[in-house]
Amino acid sequence: MLKIYHSYKDLVWSISKLAFPITIGQLGLILMGFADVVMLGNYKTLDMSAAGFGNAIFFLFMLLGVGTMYAVSTITSIADGEERPQQAIPIFFSSIKVAFFLSVVLMAVNIGLYYNLSIFKQSPELTKLGAEYIWIVNFSVPALMFFNCGKQLLDGLGKTQISMYVTFFGLLLNVLLNYLLIFGKWGFDEMGLAGAAWATVISRVAMAVIMMIWAWWHPLMNDLKTRSIEQMSYFKEILKIGIPVGFTFFFEIAAFSIALVFAGMLSNVHSAAHQIAINLASVTYMFVTGISAAGNIIVGNHYGANDAVGIRRSGFAAIIITIHIEIVFALVFFIFYKELPAIYTNDPELLLITPPLILLAAVFQMSDGLQAVGAGVLRGIKDTRITGIIAFVCYWLIMIPGAYYLCFYTNMGINGIWLAFVIGLTLAAVFLLYRFNKMSKPENIHFEHLGHFDEHPKTADN
Repeated sequence: MLKIYHSYKDLVWSISKLAFPITIGQLGLILMGFADVVMLGNYKTLDMSAAGFGNAIFFLFMLLGVGTMYAVSTITSIADGEERPQQAIPIFFSSIKVAFFLSVVLMAVNIGLYYNLSIFKQSPELTKLGAEYIWIVNFSVPALMFFNCGKQLLDGLGKTQISMYVTFFGLLLNVLLNYLLIFGKWGFDEMGLAGAAWATVISRVAMAVIMMIWAWWHPLMNDLKTRSIEQMSYFKEILKIGIPVGFTFFFEIAAFSIALVFAGMLSNVHSAAHQIAINLASVTYMFVTGISAAGNIIVGNHYGANDAVGIRRSGFAAIIITIHIEIVFALVFFIFYKELPAIYTNDPELLLITPPLILLAAVFQMSDGLQAVGAGVLRGIKDTRITGIIAFVCYWLIMIPGAYYLCFYTNMGINGIWLAFVIGLTLAAVFLLYRFNKMSKPENIHFEHLGHFDEHPKTADN
């Protein structure tokens, strides 16, 4: 064990340095949702449930866009590994075109959801408030896309601290605006749920503007502008790599969103309990997405440099870090499963229903982390299609049907939904780690230079 540690310690340190700012930034994004839930929970329980429901439905398709933009960091890290970091300039312009395209499509989808929200069979009160929330936050779609233009570009160049700073600025702004608009402070009207939604929109727009300015005028980018640049479009490459990533995110998060719908079909109280538990699980998940993103970048650097050994070692270093972190999170959930719900509410019924869900969340911590990192390191070698298929099978053919059956056809109720999470995430983790172990072997790696996607790429031996 000690020999393995010394063998990987340099890579573990490199990934950790990249991952820490990404993780903190991702945590800031989750804390925005955390702040909304906690502050609305102190306003009205129904408003809290509606925000959770509306946000879950909003992100059903939004993650297609966010996931697609992850290709920008993959492509940029590969260009850096190829010793062509100046290609970040045309990559950035191409990502802006992709962001425009995705914004139009996703806003249209959200309008369709707004008019058909009743298909999710929630209570009339929850449906009405959820629709109001979706209508407002839909105005933040372009901001989300353009924020990710700048974030993914700088992440791919190894400048991961910047999105962390911007995100925490957005978090502080969101909390302040929540206080003013939800409760009607300092002369503002009391808006409740609508106030939380507008606070989210304003915060996201501010974050997008700052991130885009910072990305374009960052000293590194100014230096790259002076170098010889191949003027080519990366629009198709971003979509080719990114759309499967988007669908991977969609299949996973949409499954959790549908589970929220199942909980709402039981009662508004069960919906609120589910929202509390999933919010807690999301906080720990954000730590792992940082490692996943860093693993993607480091693996992408080695891929661009045609370094097959570096690819494999970097991927396994990210997996080692994940295992250690998830052990800690699982222990926290096991030890404090009764105390954690009290952060959100003092409702006696919620405090009774929620703790068993947190225990089940503790059980799937390891699986959740490993499937996220497995998908991330596979992105680094542009292996995204099979990842999407694995996500579809594990979450939509196994987890969701299993959740519905265990919830409504046994006496397990909402606990059955969460047991299905354990099963689906564990299977996904096993398949994705098997896939990386297989595809990262030197004889199986196919190297492609950016801008030259063909049907018969060069192999490591060519």
